[in-house]
Amino acid sequence: MKLVLTEAALDDLRSIRAHTLERWGKQQEARYLNRLWARFETIRADPARSRPRQDLFPGCRIAPEGSHVILFRNSQETLEIVRVLHAAMDCKRHLAPGEPL
Repeated sequence: MKLVLTEAALDDLRSIRAHTLERWGKQQEARYLNRLWARFETIRADPARSRPRQDLFPGCRIAPEGSHVILFRNSQETLEIVRVLHAAMDCKRHLAPGEPL
C-alpha cells in the first residue's frame, strides 16, 4: 500500500517539528517525529484497527500517537494521511470545507 500525505498533513508535521524543536530540543523533536512515522507504518499494516470517524469526512479513520491524532483514509492501493492534529483540537474545525478532496 502506497503512503501519501496531503499538503495539510505535511504542514501539520512541519508545525509539530518546529514546536517540538523550540520547546523540547533536537533529540525530542527527532524522537517524536520518528514515532509519528512509525505510527504511519503501523496504520499502513492494519488500517482497520483504527477508529472510524465518518462524521469528519467519507472514509475517515483516526489513530492516536502521543499528543496527536492522525486522520486518514485508505483504499487497497493507498493510505492517505489527511491531517495530524493535536488531540485537544476540534478536528471538524480544522478541516477546511470540502476537505479532503
